[in-house]
Amino acid sequence: MRDVQKEGPETGRLRTEESRPQEGEQQEHLAQPPAPGPELPLRSNRSYHLMWFGTTSSEIGLNLSNIAFPLLALSVTGSPAVAGAIGAVNALAQVLVGLPAGALVDRWDRKKIMVSCLLVRGVMLAVMTAAVATGRPAVWLMLLTAAVAGGASSLFDPAEHASLPLIVTREQLPTALSVNNARMHLGQLVGTAGGGFLFGIGRAVPFLADAVAHFVALLTLSFVKLPKRPRGREPLSLIHRDIAAGFAFLWNQRFLRSSTLLLLGLNFLFQVLYLVVIVAAERSGVPAAQVGAMAAMFGCGGILGAVVAPRIYRAFGPHQALAGIMWLFAAIVPVMALSRGVVVWGLLLAAMAFMAPTAYTVLGTEQVLLTPDDMRGRLSSATNLFNGGALAGGTAVGGLLSQWLSHTQALVCCAVAVTALAITATASRSLRMVPDTAPAPDTAPAPDTEHMPAPARETEDSP
Repeated sequence: MRDVQKEGPETGRLRTEESRPQEGEQQEHLAQPPAPGPELPLRSNRSYHLMWFGTTSSEIGLNLSNIAFPLLALSVTGSPAVAGAIGAVNALAQVLVGLPAGALVDRWDRKKIMVSCLLVRGVMLAVMTAAVATGRPAVWLMLLTAAVAGGASSLFDPAEHASLPLIVTREQLPTALSVNNARMHLGQLVGTAGGGFLFGIGRAVPFLADAVAHFVALLTLSFVKLPKRPRGREPLSLIHRDIAAGFAFLWNQRFLRSSTLLLLGLNFLFQVLYLVVIVAAERSGVPAAQVGAMAAMFGCGGILGAVVAPRIYRAFGPHQALAGIMWLFAAIVPVMALSRGVVVWGLLLAAMAFMAPTAYTVLGTEQVLLTPDDMRGRLSSATNLFNGGALAGGTAVGGLLSQWLSHTQALVCCAVAVTALAITATASRSLRMVPDTAPAPDTAPAPDTEHMPAPARETEDSP
């Protein structure tokens, strides 16, 4: 799906998809700060590769410990409630820190935020490793480590997302975002498979590997060069206004508001579908190894999809790409409802994962292009919060549907809901009205209109 997520600081003009700036056009976005010149290809962009390698390292480490934490809690306490509490504390910390995180990212030095988050997480994981290696770790230490990891992630992610436009050009954004999406799938694939394996070697090993991964990321990101940017001078007592401004900005941008809601709905339904399939596989007596292989197929599909996502984005534009993805999902889910076997389900999940990076690339690219630099942290934080709620809600609904209905009936419900999303995406006027992000010739935007949405004017969809 084209990411994570407006009508924005445009100059009062709307563009249809056929009038989108093409690759190579020398147009600057009003909110785009100076970035490496177009003569520097992405493959030669040192800062981008350093950031990608560092965040990939920390992503893999986080997935290692995410698998190891419930295994550790069960082996030490024998209580599923403790294992669940660790996940709940992590999620709660993400929500609590996520509310002010975006505003802090827009106020403070983003590189220092990322480095500090990695340092804090690395130290806590090192303490956890020592506690596990020397004896029975206390439950409170597990909960504290999970809370620190969740809170630091909520602060790190919007800082990293908002920093990306500072180190790549406008033309490189779709490719950079799709490669970042591949990083998430790679982290899940390696971390999920490696976490259980390392825990089998020793209970402290996955936490040690996570700590090392974070210190590697810390070292790598310390060499990333970000341009200096002005920081907010308002007191922290007014941060609630900044938070509210971020949510208001997202709501007032019709294109990104509509596309974000659609993708949140798709993420919610996919989480329902994924859990229904996993439960159905387990009820059918499928071995755990085959269930893991099905999950691995999903990860491979996402990595492959990231390769083609920028091409799809440039070829079709936001509206056609998003609507097309919705209809492809709507076609795949009924097939999944009528099929049997983990191999077929795995291939269908891989097909869905293959399309997902395009949607994230669409949303992420438009979000960056339509959002001023001093608002990007708040916008990223807001969309992350909504997405977390969609994932949590999808898991809960998926569990209820698996309990009340057969897997075929549950998947039919998902098919109906996805079809409704596809119809909505196709008919949406907001998705057709893509704001123009380029300034009009020989004009400059007035400073006081930077955050104001353009007057709505309906345009024809491109053929």
